[in-house]
Amino acid sequence: MPVYRYEAIDNNGKRISESREAASREDLLLQITSMGWVLLRWRDKDKRGGFLLKFSRKSLKPSLLLRFTSDLAHLIKSDLPVDRALHIVEESSDQKSVKEIAAFLRKEIKQGQSLSGAMELKSNDFSNLYINMVRVGEMAGLLPSVMEKLALLMERTEKTKKFIISSSIYPAILLLTGFASILVIMGFVVPRFAAIFADLGQKIPASTAVLLFASKIISHWWWALLLCSAVIFFLVLRLIHTDRGKKWIDTNLIKIPGIGDLLLEIQVSRFARTLGILVQSGVPLLKSLSIVRDVVGNSVLRQMSEDIYYQVKEGRSIAAIVKEQKFLPPMIVQMVILGDETGKTGEMLVTAADDLDNKIEAKIGLFLSLVEPAAILVMGLIIGGIVITMLSTIFGINEISF
Repeated sequence: MPVYRYEAIDNNGKRISESREAASREDLLLQITSMGWVLLRWRDKDKRGGFLLKFSRKSLKPSLLLRFTSDLAHLIKSDLPVDRALHIVEESSDQKSVKEIAAFLRKEIKQGQSLSGAMELKSNDFSNLYINMVRVGEMAGLLPSVMEKLALLMERTEKTKKFIISSSIYPAILLLTGFASILVIMGFVVPRFAAIFADLGQKIPASTAVLLFASKIISHWWWALLLCSAVIFFLVLRLIHTDRGKKWIDTNLIKIPGIGDLLLEIQVSRFARTLGILVQSGVPLLKSLSIVRDVVGNSVLRQMSEDIYYQVKEGRSIAAIVKEQKFLPPMIVQMVILGDETGKTGEMLVTAADDLDNKIEAKIGLFLSLVEPAAILVMGLIIGGIVITMLSTIFGINEISF
C-alpha cells in the first residue's frame, strides 16, 4: 500500500507530522477523523528546505480565487453536482488559470477524489483554512453553505486589502519622490560643491563637513549600501521564518504606539471572523479553534488562540476564557459572552468582526491622512537643511553677511 505523509492536530491539540500506509487518501482521512484528529494538510510533495527561502507560486490571484469561490458557491447552492458546477465554471470563465483549476478539480473528482482532497493537490492556491472548511462542509452535508461563507470571508478580506492599497498609493509616491530627490541632491549636486570647497582650500563648518562626508559615501559607495541593504533584508526574512525571531518581531510590533494597536486589531478581526464563520458553518467550536490557529499571523495571538483551545478542551466556557485575554478588545469579549448566552456565538463573532473592521478602516484612513503632511514636512526639512547648509558655507567663504 502507498505511504502518505500528513500533518494533523491530535486530541491533545498537539501538531503531528507523520507517515502512514493506507489504500487511499480517503481511507486514511477516515482513520484520522475516527481518532478525533483534525487533518491540516497532506505533506506528500513537501521537500526539505535549504538555506535559501522557498517561494510558492500561485496560479490563482486572490481576486480570481474569490470569483471562482463565489461562482462555485452559487452553482452548488442551486443543487448542481460539484463536477457539473466545476464544468460550468470552466466553460464560463475567460481566465486561463481559472479554467485550468476547474478542469483539474473536475478530473480528480471524476476519478473518485473528494473536492477537498482535490484541492489538497493544489495547496499553493487553496489555503489550509479553505481546504478544511470545504472538508467539513462535505462531511456535514453543508457544502453549499460553507462555500457561500468562504466567499463572504474572502470578499471582506479582499475589500480591506484593496482599501489599504488604494489609500497608500499617494503617500507611497510622495515618500519615494522625496527620497529620490534627497539621493539626487546628495549624490550629484552636493559633490559639485565639494569640488568648489576643495579648490578654495578654506576651512568649512562641521555641519558642512558631515554633509560632504555623507554625500561622498552615497556617490562613491552606493553599491556597498545596496549590498548591505540586501543582506539586511535577507537576514530579516530569515529571522521572520524562525519561531524565535517571528515571536520577537511580533511581540515588539504590537508594542509600537498607535501602529501596534492597529496591527493587533487587524489580527483579532481575522481571528474573530474566521472563527465565527466556522461555527456558523456547523463546525464544532473545538475543531474551529484548532483550524483558526493557522489563520492568525501574529505569533502572540496564535499562542492566545492555542490557550483558548486547550481551556475549551478542558471544559471551560469560551465566555469565561475570553474575559482573561488581554489582547482582545472589549467589544469582542462582550459579543462572545452574549453569543455564549444566546447560543449564537458564530453570528456574534462575525458581527463583532464587522464592527472592528469598520474601526480599522477609519484608523487606517486617519493614519494615512496624517502621513501625507508629515512626509512633506520631513522631506522639506531635510532638503531645506541641505540647501541652507551649503548656501551658508558659500556665503561664509565669500564673507557675505545675511
